[in-house]
Amino acid sequence: MLKAIVCFIGALMLVGCLSQGRDFVTAPVKNIVQNVTTQNEIFNYFGEPYQRGLENGYESWTYFYNYWEFVQLKEARELTISFNKDRTVRSYSFNSR
Repeated sequence: MLKAIVCFIGALMLVGCLSQGRDFVTAPVKNIVQNVTTQNEIFNYFGEPYQRGLENGYESWTYFYNYWEFVQLKEARELTISFNKDRTVRSYSFNSR
Protein backbone atom coordinates (compact mmCIF):
# COMPACT_ATOMS: atom_id res chain seq x y z
CA MET A 1 0.00 0.00 0.00
CA LEU A 2 2.78 2.44 0.91
CA LYS A 3 4.53 1.68 -2.37
CA ALA A 4 1.33 2.46 -4.28
CA ILE A 5 0.93 5.78 -2.46
CA VAL A 6 4.55 6.74 -3.15
CA CYS A 7 4.13 5.85 -6.84
CA PHE A 8 0.89 7.85 -7.00
CA ILE A 9 2.50 10.92 -5.45
CA GLY A 10 5.54 10.57 -7.69
CA ALA A 11 3.38 10.31 -10.81
CA LEU A 12 1.28 13.24 -9.67
CA MET A 13 4.37 15.37 -9.20
CA LEU A 14 5.59 14.48 -12.69
CA VAL A 15 2.25 15.13 -14.33
CA GLY A 16 1.29 18.10 -12.19
CA CYS A 17 -2.46 17.61 -12.21
CA LEU A 18 -4.94 14.78 -11.89
CA SER A 19 -8.70 14.49 -11.91
CA GLN A 20 -10.97 11.78 -10.53
CA GLY A 21 -14.60 11.12 -11.36
CA ARG A 22 -16.56 13.11 -13.93
CA ASP A 23 -16.82 16.88 -13.94
CA PHE A 24 -20.39 18.17 -13.64
CA VAL A 25 -22.12 21.54 -13.42
CA THR A 26 -23.41 22.53 -9.98
CA ALA A 27 -25.87 25.34 -10.77
CA PRO A 28 -28.86 22.96 -11.24
CA VAL A 29 -28.50 21.68 -7.64
CA LYS A 30 -30.67 24.61 -6.55
CA ASN A 31 -33.46 23.30 -8.81
CA ILE A 32 -33.74 19.92 -7.06
CA VAL A 33 -37.00 19.57 -5.10
CA GLN A 34 -37.69 16.45 -3.04
CA ASN A 35 -40.68 14.39 -4.25
CA VAL A 36 -40.99 16.65 -7.33
CA THR A 37 -37.81 16.56 -9.44
CA THR A 38 -37.72 13.45 -11.63
CA GLN A 39 -34.90 11.08 -12.46
CA ASN A 40 -35.08 12.24 -16.11
CA GLU A 41 -34.63 15.86 -15.01
CA ILE A 42 -31.60 14.90 -12.91
CA PHE A 43 -30.12 13.11 -15.93
CA ASN A 44 -30.76 16.18 -18.10
CA TYR A 45 -29.14 18.47 -15.49
CA PHE A 46 -26.04 16.39 -14.70
CA GLY A 47 -25.69 13.64 -17.31
CA GLU A 48 -24.64 10.08 -16.63
CA PRO A 49 -23.86 9.51 -12.93
CA TYR A 50 -20.37 8.43 -11.92
CA GLN A 51 -21.89 5.62 -9.85
CA ARG A 52 -25.29 3.96 -9.49
CA GLY A 53 -26.38 1.87 -6.54
CA LEU A 54 -29.03 1.02 -3.98
CA GLU A 55 -29.51 2.73 -0.64
CA ASN A 56 -31.99 0.96 1.67
CA GLY A 57 -33.77 -0.46 -1.38
CA TYR A 58 -33.95 2.89 -3.20
CA GLU A 59 -31.96 3.61 -6.36
CA SER A 60 -29.17 6.13 -5.82
CA TRP A 61 -26.91 8.07 -8.17
CA THR A 62 -23.61 9.69 -7.30
CA TYR A 63 -21.83 12.46 -9.18
CA PHE A 64 -18.24 12.90 -8.08
CA TYR A 65 -15.31 15.05 -9.17
CA ASN A 66 -11.92 15.84 -7.63
CA TYR A 67 -9.16 17.92 -9.21
CA TRP A 68 -5.60 17.83 -7.87
CA GLU A 69 -2.65 20.09 -8.73
CA PHE A 70 0.81 19.22 -7.48
CA VAL A 71 -0.47 16.96 -4.67
CA GLN A 72 -2.97 19.57 -3.49
CA LEU A 73 -6.73 19.15 -3.79
CA LYS A 74 -8.01 22.21 -5.66
CA GLU A 75 -11.61 21.26 -6.37
CA ALA A 76 -13.97 18.64 -4.93
CA ARG A 77 -17.66 18.07 -5.59
CA GLU A 78 -20.02 15.25 -4.70
CA LEU A 79 -23.75 14.99 -5.31
CA THR A 80 -25.65 11.92 -4.09
CA ILE A 81 -29.31 11.47 -4.96
CA SER A 82 -31.72 8.80 -3.76
CA PHE A 83 -34.92 8.21 -5.76
CA ASN A 84 -38.42 7.19 -4.70
CA LYS A 85 -40.08 4.20 -6.36
CA ASP A 86 -41.94 6.68 -8.65
CA ARG A 87 -38.51 7.99 -9.84
CA THR A 88 -38.75 11.36 -8.09
CA VAL A 89 -35.98 12.61 -5.79
CA ARG A 90 -36.34 11.09 -2.33
CA SER A 91 -33.33 12.87 -0.84
CA TYR A 92 -30.02 14.37 -1.90
CA SER A 93 -26.80 15.77 -0.52
CA PHE A 94 -24.29 18.08 -2.16
CA ASN A 95 -20.81 18.90 -0.91
CA SER A 96 -18.14 21.02 -2.58
CA ARG A 97 -14.79 22.52 -1.82
